[in-house]
Amino acid sequence: MPEKLVSVIIPVYNIRDYISNCIESVIDQTYKDIEIILVDDGASDGSEKLCDEYASRDERIRVIHKANGGLMSAWSTGVKEATGHYVMFIDGDDWVDTDMIESLLEYADEGLAQSGITEIISSNYIIEKKNERRKVSHPIASGTYAGHELKDIRSRLLGEENRPVIMSRCMKLITRKLILDNMVYLNYDIRMAEDVNIMLPCLLDVDRLTVVNDGFFYHYRTVVDSMAHGFDDGLLDNLRLNYETFSGIMKDKGVGNWKEQMDREYVRLLFVVMKNLLRADVPGLINKARDIFATDPIAALIKNTPVSVSEKSNKLIYFCMKHPIAPVVIITRMIIKSFDRVTAGALL
Repeated sequence: MPEKLVSVIIPVYNIRDYISNCIESVIDQTYKDIEIILVDDGASDGSEKLCDEYASRDERIRVIHKANGGLMSAWSTGVKEATGHYVMFIDGDDWVDTDMIESLLEYADEGLAQSGITEIISSNYIIEKKNERRKVSHPIASGTYAGHELKDIRSRLLGEENRPVIMSRCMKLITRKLILDNMVYLNYDIRMAEDVNIMLPCLLDVDRLTVVNDGFFYHYRTVVDSMAHGFDDGLLDNLRLNYETFSGIMKDKGVGNWKEQMDREYVRLLFVVMKNLLRADVPGLINKARDIFATDPIAALIKNTPVSVSEKSNKLIYFCMKHPIAPVVIITRMIIKSFDRVTAGALL
């Protein structure tokens, strides 16, 4: 295979405490012939200077300095500047095992690359918290999917309790052309499920999907922060924006059951809205819950679009969404708050 087969794109924004760990995990890859693109998205904490320092020491590194435009703007800028056949995204506060690229390339087919056939090769990942490490795998079995097997996966990409494929753009080798061809669908106003905006059209177009057995190469750093004290009024607007954007993608790609998938996805994203509301320290909680969840079209959607729920906490949230009356909201809030205190204490 040719040199610089892989372009690694790392968005950087005010993560000085973590960026060195990330960059060094890429520099030290056992597969050396890579291009490393650091996209400084208007950082101001010194991480932008660290990028330049690393570039001065390693000729494989290029730094792009740009005005702050958000994560989607940063990684999409990197894709446009990349030259590799594959791209790999690593967020600047995460890191990867040093054999990740070499291990994933073992599943690549040089003949496919030369013929123009597109592919996505995905590892799994590890959630890294202060006192916890948890492995997360794709719900579908490891292996290679094409043809009818891919068609089946595409019929349930969204709206599932556990999506068959993890929709993160990270932890994957992705044919660069596949991303470039689908960047027309990017909606830079999206703030929730941003990665779905690009992975959805890519998964609907890709010719070959490979999920690696085990392969927990990617380390997703979760920094515990204080719980939100206010309700994010923008969540509902973003949810509607997601529905319109993702529905448009699926209709454009000819997905027959797009509405069924999107209605279920909408209900599942409403779980995020309810959790944010229950954690918010704002007056008028009961009225706000009633205004959102007992009013059409959201009330009708929840009633007419049943979804399966297995987690106990989500079962409680789901019941509260379906019955947003004062006693249910108050009791659910107490339980959620109690759980948050216990979780935060365990991580101190």
